[in-house]
Amino acid sequence: MYQIAILDAMAGQAVILGGTLQARFRDLGLDPSRDLEFLDENQLGLLRADCGRVGVLFSKGPDGQRFAAAVRTLLDSPAVVVPVVASLTGFKDMVPSELYSTNGMELDPADPDREKIAALVLELLGLLRKRRRLFISYKRTESAAVAQQLYHALDERTFDVFLDTLSVRPAEQFQEQLWHRMTDSDVVILLYTQSVHQSGWVEQEIERANGMKITVVQLIWPGVPRDPKTQLFEPLYLDFADFDPECPGRLTASKASSICTLVESLRASSLARREAELVGTLRDRAAKHQLTTAVQPIRHVDVHCSARNFARVIPSVGVPDSEAIHACALAPVDGVQPGQIVLLYDSFNVTKTWTLHLDWLGGHLPVKTLKVFEVDTWLNNLSSNLCR
Repeated sequence: MYQIAILDAMAGQAVILGGTLQARFRDLGLDPSRDLEFLDENQLGLLRADCGRVGVLFSKGPDGQRFAAAVRTLLDSPAVVVPVVASLTGFKDMVPSELYSTNGMELDPADPDREKIAALVLELLGLLRKRRRLFISYKRTESAAVAQQLYHALDERTFDVFLDTLSVRPAEQFQEQLWHRMTDSDVVILLYTQSVHQSGWVEQEIERANGMKITVVQLIWPGVPRDPKTQLFEPLYLDFADFDPECPGRLTASKASSICTLVESLRASSLARREAELVGTLRDRAAKHQLTTAVQPIRHVDVHCSARNFARVIPSVGVPDSEAIHACALAPVDGVQPGQIVLLYDSFNVTKTWTLHLDWLGGHLPVKTLKVFEVDTWLNNLSSNLCR
């Protein structure tokens, strides 16, 4: 299903990245031994038109230029090639001329497992959302400095971070925007300070995150005991040494970087868990309507009336937009064309304005949007119309 060509002029990076990608494929419910194929520069004749393809070039000096022919082959296939270099200074000396206009990535010493590169590869393959959204939950009087520090550190790593003091525009409904952005986040970062449970806002955010099955990274301040209701969160215990003695209230730069890397590594499993919730709900309801379902390798669910009469449902985690609907319309179909294509999402916590917009789009486009609470009604209509 997916081919990743790794051109390694840095020795050892292909092995590291390959191991991380295999782990993230497993997080997504895919079998890397079946669904993933790694190629080197001598195996590009095996590139297949029916596979998702991405190339990665590792280079720290002029050695990277020897892969010029391989880069041309990948670009012609066509595939995106990600140039990863030891330093962006002297970038053109390290890569073939075909990549001069491509924005390069600098190797991050705080990311030994190459999680950031793996995430980009998964995004390019369509396995992770390109919207990289996070939500920071905290008590202002105790951890505002760390919240702002992480906001800027994650922003530098191309995350779109929600922080209440910076992310809600004037005249917007604060509470409504808060839940809307949380439901569209890949991961929630909870700054777990001494009196965090005395904040009514944070308590509600913890409950909502649990209800939405979003992965929560719980940064636990020194000496603060965990509450039993946070046992399903991903804990990270902070030590006094993790705080910068020269900047009171802030973490050391190395600890902030390691938190960013941890968040990157958890995105795949977090999104996969929420997608599985959507798929599970659909399949359970379809079974009660005497309809069969089949989960396709490209992660769509076909709801069958017969072998040649079915609807395709594409689960969408978070808040769907027109780009997601467009991707559904372009989804490849192998064999019989589905009678309907539907994008399924959970509208709970999505603003009313946005759901009305999606309803309007559904009335004008071939791809319809379907809210989770409407599944039974839709299945009834499917049985009456498509299956008769």
